[in-house]
Amino acid sequence: MRSLFVSSLVLLSSFIMIGCQKDLSTLENDINSSADEMARSSSASSSSSTPRLSYGDTLFYLRNQAGNYIIPALSRPNVTGFFKAIPMGLSLDTITGNINVTQSETGIRYKVYYVSPAGTVVDSIKLVISGIDYKDAIYEIAATPNTYDTAFPIYNARPEIPLPCGDDDEDDDGDLDDDDNTCVFDETDLNDDGNDDISGVIQDKLLVDIKKGTIDVEASFHAGIFGSSNPANGISKDFTFYYRLQDASNRALNKITVRVYHYKKRSDIPQVLLDTLNLRNNISNAVNNRLSNNASNLNTHSNQQSSLFRYSQYATKSKRPPIIIVVSD
Repeated sequence: MRSLFVSSLVLLSSFIMIGCQKDLSTLENDINSSADEMARSSSASSSSSTPRLSYGDTLFYLRNQAGNYIIPALSRPNVTGFFKAIPMGLSLDTITGNINVTQSETGIRYKVYYVSPAGTVVDSIKLVISGIDYKDAIYEIAATPNTYDTAFPIYNARPEIPLPCGDDDEDDDGDLDDDDNTCVFDETDLNDDGNDDISGVIQDKLLVDIKKGTIDVEASFHAGIFGSSNPANGISKDFTFYYRLQDASNRALNKITVRVYHYKKRSDIPQVLLDTLNLRNNISNAVNNRLSNNASNLNTHSNQQSSLFRYSQYATKSKRPPIIIVVSD
């Protein structure tokens, strides 16, 4: 009797184990089926979505290399289209979307648009070509007799961040000073061989701080930037100077042109020049506007037309050179 009872228990245990194995196997199959379904769903969703316009990054630096540094568009919407950018200054191939960093104006934030043949803005992206810029500004030097008016360099189109200069104790003297500053402004040794190749703009009385890149506007005026202590009303002059920054450009030779105007009184500034300053402000607002930077926001006709208006209105307008207006009286 006891032998029969034990045999029955063994048989019952076998049936239970077989049942459990079947349940586990079914559960595993269900999990695998669900995972496959999720993968197929994800793949279908991915293939049906529209690729975004992308260059792989949004900040690009000059390079110390022979020839031009070209960055391609890594992806674009899967519709026929062409490329445009605002403001002027970005060396952009409108067919391929390739950007020539070497030939572009540096220190500027641009907006690159991908536009359909019908003129609809499909997508856009903001990017910066690294370097410095200066704010367009009016300096009334007589109104600040005890203060020197100074133009400060703007790095990578962001006024709030410092220049990449003098962050380390390069000379190991225990403090940070001018000897630790590895940036050079008004560079005169263009081929970096230790010899001057040009005289530089300081010789022409544009007083640029060679370590900090600031421009002493008032001192430049009194030094004779216009060639006279009493310059003509409405006179202007362009100054191009070279510089090197200790950043990802690896001190590649960079340059910027600054345009300086002189007027005796603020009321003498012509409206056309004031309109130029206002236009540049509008361009900056259009570049930084977030509306057309998201493809999902471009589905309405009004938004498309708004984006189209921005790029078409400003694509032929330049942000360079920065304008410094000196009012002397």
